[in-house]
Amino acid sequence: MLRTIAHGGAQGAATVMRYALVMRLIAMSAIAVLAAAAALALAPAPVPGSWLDSPSFEGWNAAGAALPSVPQGQKNADPRCRQSARPVESDEDRELHAHGWDLIGQAVESGHIRAIGATADYDGMCRPRQYQYFVFERGVFAGTLSPALMDSRTDGALTRVTIESERQLKAEYLRYAAADPLCCPSRRTTVVFSVGGSPPVLRARSADTISLPAPR
Repeated sequence: MLRTIAHGGAQGAATVMRYALVMRLIAMSAIAVLAAAAALALAPAPVPGSWLDSPSFEGWNAAGAALPSVPQGQKNADPRCRQSARPVESDEDRELHAHGWDLIGQAVESGHIRAIGATADYDGMCRPRQYQYFVFERGVFAGTLSPALMDSRTDGALTRVTIESERQLKAEYLRYAAADPLCCPSRRTTVVFSVGGSPPVLRARSADTISLPAPR
């Protein structure tokens, strides 16, 4: 009898040990998963203007691509913001407006090339938010001047477009460092683009970044 009890006690102890080991492994796995999730949550989000620092540009425009529609989501409901949108003046404007975009600023055009700014939304001061510049050649959409939508007064915000020739244009982007005040970016990047082909496609070719004077 004593022998049977001792044998059963040894089995029970072994079972308890196995159970404890399994629970420990489960707990360690749960901790690892939570740690990985926390690391992802704390990882810095991609900087919108970081593409401007790349040593080589990956093409984000494709020949014959469709004109993108305005992204869905909650918008600034202040009616005064959209009252400042530019009215439709061309077929390209009309096409952008039909896709939900508000036109901003004057279109930049020379010869057969036209660059048009348009925004999906506005910030609290009615500045463009989620905006883009669209380039057309002979009325055909050739691409955008940024691989992602931009926000005013943030790194990578496009501020000026210059058409240099029938095949080339330049765009200037504000560059903000982490410590820069919103009024005063510390750098500016100028990107040279080419446009051509049939159907036309817009491609970034080179970039040059300069430092700007510090605010006084």
